[in-house]
Formats: sequence, structure tokens, C-alpha cells
Amino acid sequence: MQGNTLLINKKELQYLFSGIIFLVVANIADLIFGKPFWGITRFIHLGSDNNFSAWYSSMILAVAGLIAYECWVYAKKKEIQGSLSLLLFASLLLFMSSDEVARFHEILGKYVAQYYGISSKDFAKHASWVWIGGPFIVVVFISFLFLLKKVLALVSSSIFYLAIGLSLIILGGVILESTINFLNHEELQWVWDIEIILEESLEMIGTIVIAYGLIVWRDGVINCNNK
Repeated sequence: MQGNTLLINKKELQYLFSGIIFLVVANIADLIFGKPFWGITRFIHLGSDNNFSAWYSSMILAVAGLIAYECWVYAKKKEIQGSLSLLLFASLLLFMSSDEVARFHEILGKYVAQYYGISSKDFAKHASWVWIGGPFIVVVFISFLFLLKKVLALVSSSIFYLAIGLSLIILGGVILESTINFLNHEELQWVWDIEIILEESLEMIGTIVIAYGLIVWRDGVINCNNK
């Protein structure tokens, strides 16, 4: 698995990151100019579940998942201890990719919140799912950090990037999203719009950082074995 046989390299990852910057800038410009064209807003709006932005976010997660799978294939071939954790992490990222469009977490979390009466509370009136699914997501991410710690220790910096990436996703997708419950939409709609841009961009940037950490691990292990 050398040279052009690798799935994706750091340079190609930069192109994906440029796509995120483009979407963020486009959303900010659309917001500043008062969303003059509905068709453009509909196509790029970061808060939508069924447009280009949602598809792009899903694609980035899928790329990160495939890189994790590539790492597992290589680790298994070299009989690296703890390689199964990479396969499990790849499965998580690919599930997150499909969830980005299908919104399983919001649908299930909202249903559970309604069942237990949480959605009727003022602190959960706009994003009730986050009070159910948020803690679960945090626990899952922390569990994977510990699960991957041993295998990623072969290239020490990779666990750092992984931790940063997962933290950014939690900051955007859990912490920031929970704040929308406390906003006055009639008077602070612009704050709501900015929150959406920050939330979604942090999630995508976090995914890119995770993918970068996996590439760092993959390339580091390959270079070590080629010496």
C-alpha cells in the first residue's frame, strides 16, 4: 500500500477542507446579503438535511471511514495488535455518514425525549434530542479514544488529532446545538443563523482532523515498516 495505491493523501484532504471553507464563506455571504435567492440558500444552507451541504458533510465522514478501514486492512496484514478497533471505528464513521443525511440520532432522540416528557421543557423546546443523545455521543467518542489508544500509540501524534477531531464534533453537534434552546428566535434570529454555521462547520472540520490523524497513523506505520 504505497504511492498512488493509497486511498487518499494529505494533499487531497486539503481539497476537501477547501470545500468546507467554500461552504462556510458562501453561507456567511448569503446571510450578510439577506438570503436574496431562495434557490441558492436552499442548495448551500448548512442547516438543511437534504441539500449539497448535507451531502458534502456525509461524504467527508464516509472518506474518514474508508481511511479508517484502510488503516485496519494494513494493520491486520501486519498483525498489529488491537487492529480490530480500527474496523469498529470505521463502522462508526460510516454510520455517522449515513446518519448525517438520514438523521437517525435526531429522530430517535426526539422520540425518546417526547416519551419521557423532556421535549415539553423550555430547555429542550428546539433540540430535545441533544439531552438524550448528547451524553450518549460523548460516552461513545471517549470510549473509542480509549479503545484506539493502544493501536494509535504506534504513531503518537495520531491520537492527538483524533481527540481534537472528536472534540470539535462534540462542540459543534452537541454543545452548540444545545444552546439553540435558549435563543429568542424573534429577536435573535441572526444569532441562530450564526450558530448553525458554527455548528455544522465545526462538525465537518472535526471530521477532517480525524481523517488527517488516521492518515498520519497510516503513513507513519508504513514508513516505519519500510525502513
